[in-house]
Amino acid sequence: MVASYQLMAYDSGIAVQIEKGTTMHVYVNGKLYNKQSGKFLRVRSTPGLFHLEVKVLNPWNQQWYVVRKDIRVDKGYEFQYKVVFKDRYKPELIEVKKYPMYSRYFLNNNLYNKHPVS
Repeated sequence: MVASYQLMAYDSGIAVQIEKGTTMHVYVNGKLYNKQSGKFLRVRSTPGLFHLEVKVLNPWNQQWYVVRKDIRVDKGYEFQYKVVFKDRYKPELIEVKKYPMYSRYFLNNNLYNKHPVS
């Protein structure tokens, strides 16, 4: 039972961040992950190849741009990406850092302490 539970746990992650004053919609393998636009998004994942697509609103000319990138996620790491506007028009998705995940505790919501609501 314990061995099968460990196989279903998430081992990796993808984080996407944008500049101030913009909004985004993030699609991973064609699935929309943020229903409400925000500045930062963290996606739990298993290791493998992903098709990352970020739809970004440019704050200077108020037009939507789409940035696509194929990324490979390794086991035990969270890859952080940032959308940066070059020359105020063309957005580009760059990798900022690769953070190690020290345990599955961070990604598994069932392992967090649950406090009763009174």
